[in-house]
Amino acid sequence: MSTTESPSGDDHVSPQRAFDRIVWQNSRCCNGCFELVKEIEEATFSGGVDDHDVQEHHRTPAATLEPDDRILSDVNGAAGSTTRGDPGDAQSRPGPQRTSIARTTCRSCSRIGCWADDDTLSKVQALRLTTPLANRLEEAGLEFDRYTLREFVRIAKGLDKYAGYDTEIFRCAVKMAMWRV
Repeated sequence: MSTTESPSGDDHVSPQRAFDRIVWQNSRCCNGCFELVKEIEEATFSGGVDDHDVQEHHRTPAATLEPDDRILSDVNGAAGSTTRGDPGDAQSRPGPQRTSIARTTCRSCSRIGCWADDDTLSKVQALRLTTPLANRLEEAGLEFDRYTLREFVRIAKGLDKYAGYDTEIFRCAVKMAMWRV
């Protein structure tokens, strides 16, 4: 049994999971263009018996708060229940209403909620995304080879067999770029 302390799992990001943890599943990044749309300040307050972790979210200049009109909320239009006395007291609830919920919108790619589209990127579009992707990896303190990242995307998007798998191409490109260091 070793008496040395093993490194914390929070600081190390494996090449296999780097793309997912740093970009794809990270609410700070837009999934459409990999730009940083939120900054999160984290603090721990100590008081009494328990410590409380607090996060404060701030939008970056690359993001804006826009209404998402695609979200609909249906309200039952049936007559309300009678709570007192005769059925004449029943009040009908409002009919279907269209509501709009404000969502973070990326100013770079105009995606509401910062979610990637299902559309396949062109080779040129994918190559343009390697720069913000590399920026996110550098911000996370990862060592990787920028040239390998870009070349992997260029080659994979050039192959008809793989061209439609954008997320997988970026995931593999990050993995290969980290292994090349």
